[in-house]
Amino acid sequence: MKFAFKQQRQYRTNFFASLATMIFNDACFVVIFLIFLWYFTDTWLTFGNFLVLFSMSCIWYGVVHWLFKNIWNLSTIIEQWKLDYYLSFPVRPLAFLSFTDVLVTDLWDIVFGLICLSIYAFGFADGPAWMVLLKWILIVILSSIIFLWIYIAVWSISFWLQKWSKVQDLFNSMFTSFSQYPPEIYEWNKLVFVFMCLLLFPWIILPYKMMIWNSTLWQWIALLWFAVLILLLWVRVFRRWLKKYSSGNLVHQM
Repeated sequence: MKFAFKQQRQYRTNFFASLATMIFNDACFVVIFLIFLWYFTDTWLTFGNFLVLFSMSCIWYGVVHWLFKNIWNLSTIIEQWKLDYYLSFPVRPLAFLSFTDVLVTDLWDIVFGLICLSIYAFGFADGPAWMVLLKWILIVILSSIIFLWIYIAVWSISFWLQKWSKVQDLFNSMFTSFSQYPPEIYEWNKLVFVFMCLLLFPWIILPYKMMIWNSTLWQWIALLWFAVLILLLWVRVFRRWLKKYSSGNLVHQM
């Protein structure tokens, strides 16, 4: 973190421009939520519903881009043979890859998420604010594990398909767009709601419902089960798919 901050601060104009752009982007989402509530008044939603969901989304997005920058760029790393570098060390490549690079400016997403959570906890939530904060932290830790490993799973398809990074942008846009709105919006259409559950249930819909309403023991068990299962599943899948990787060094030697 210290090295990354010094490195990225060297280009001060770019550093502060990136930070300002991220602040503006997050603020625009909040404005869009307000516009939605202004136009659609029959959804029984409040600004608090959007705040609690957006607070979690900011944390997930910030964690992947801040601490796990290479995970976000995994498809590009595979396609451009940059994985050769990480395979040249006698350590587990996925763990080494995950923690090698960080992006300091994306810390703002986490700060903005905490701001949204504080507004929700003190302005909209029922019960003590400290209980809401504690519950949110536990949910975010588990759901972040699920969120991170889903990204690894989708991005790792580049082991099989070249130029998959072009498709991953479409997936990310769809994922980001749908995850910003409370699931109550989709419940009126059963077909759409089932599709949303298949796409978003473990890491968006379930954590959201646990935060908005009183969470049950079975929901906590389900969230923990999803986190552990997906973690173990995609570590195994990544290792198996890694065997399909073609080294760029071999290509250059031909």
